[in-house]
Amino acid sequence: MSVKIRLRNSAAHLLYATGLTSPGLRGRERLSIVTFHRVLPEAELRAYPYPGLVVTPEELDAFLAYFSDHFDCGALATQHERYLRCEASTRPLLALTFDDGQYDNYRNARPVLARRGLMASFFVPVSAVERRELLWHDRLGFSILALLRQTQGGEERLKRVLALAGLPDCGSRAILESAVRESKRLAAPARLRLVEELAEASGNPAAPDFARLMTFDELAELAAEGHEIGSHSMTHCMMPECDDRALAYELIESRRILQDRVGQSVDSFCYPNGDSDSRTANAVAKAGYRRAVTTSWGLNGPAASRFRLRRCDMVAKHVADSVGNFVPAVVAFRMSGFYPGLR
Repeated sequence: MSVKIRLRNSAAHLLYATGLTSPGLRGRERLSIVTFHRVLPEAELRAYPYPGLVVTPEELDAFLAYFSDHFDCGALATQHERYLRCEASTRPLLALTFDDGQYDNYRNARPVLARRGLMASFFVPVSAVERRELLWHDRLGFSILALLRQTQGGEERLKRVLALAGLPDCGSRAILESAVRESKRLAAPARLRLVEELAEASGNPAAPDFARLMTFDELAELAAEGHEIGSHSMTHCMMPECDDRALAYELIESRRILQDRVGQSVDSFCYPNGDSDSRTANAVAKAGYRRAVTTSWGLNGPAASRFRLRRCDMVAKHVADSVGNFVPAVVAFRMSGFYPGLR
C-alpha cells in the first residue's frame, strides 16, 4: 500500500471514530446526491475503455449498504422535494442517480437496488436510445482500444489521427484517458469528426453487447417500478456550446419524448459532462424542469441552486483499501467536506 493511501485511510478512520465525518453530522440539513455510471461484472469491466466509470454489482451493493445504514435514500425527484419542504427525517436525505441510460443499469443495478428496496434516478440521452447507438465517448474509447490491440501499426495510426485533430501526444500509457479528455475541448463538429475518423481507422469494430443503452421499454419498466427517469439531453452535447435554439431542442424535445415513452412526468435534468452555466440553468427552468444536477462535487445546503445541484461521484477504487475492500470511513471522509481537493 502506498504511503499516500495509508495516510488517507488513517485520517479517514480517525475522523470517523471521532464523529467529525459522521453522515448524521455532515449531511444534516443538506441534500446529498451520489452518482454512478456503468455497473459491470469483472469480465466486462476489463473490456470497457474507462474502468473509472464502472462499479461491479458487488461494489454497488457495498455502496448501497453504507448509504442505507446512514441516510434516508431515494430517487432525486422525491428526495429533492422532501428537502425543499424541510420534511423531518431521522437521517439525512440522499438521492441515488445513474448517468447515461446504459443497459447494464437495467441488467445489473436494478436487481441490486431491488434487493435493498431502493429507488433511483436514471438520466437518459434520448437520441442515442432512439437510434440504438453508443454515446460518442464510448465509440471513441472502443475504437482506440481496437487500434491499440492491432499489431500492425495500430498505435501509429491512432497517434496520427489524434495529431491531425490537434490533440497532444501524451505517450502510449495514458493515450486513451488523454484522448477523451482533450476531445471534450474540441468544438462539437470537430469532436464528432474525430470519433468517425477513429472508427474508420480502427475498422469500425463492433461494440460488445453489454455496452448498449437501455430501450424505451426497459426504461418504462424502471418507471413502472417506481424509479425516476430524467433527461440527459437529446444528443449528449456540451450544453454551454449550444445556441438558444439548440438548447431548447435538447431540453424540450428530450422531455417530451421521455414523458411519452415512459409514462412518467420528467422533471429532472442532468447536464452532459456536468457542463452548465447561468444561461443553461435558465433554459432548464424555462423548459419546465424542477431541478438539474451537475458533476460539481459536494452536498447541497439551503443556498444551493435547484438547477445546479452538486453530486458526489462514486468511484470504487477511491474508497478501497490495498486489497480492494470497501472502506466506509473513506466514503464518509470524501463526502464530509474535509477531504483535500473535494471541497
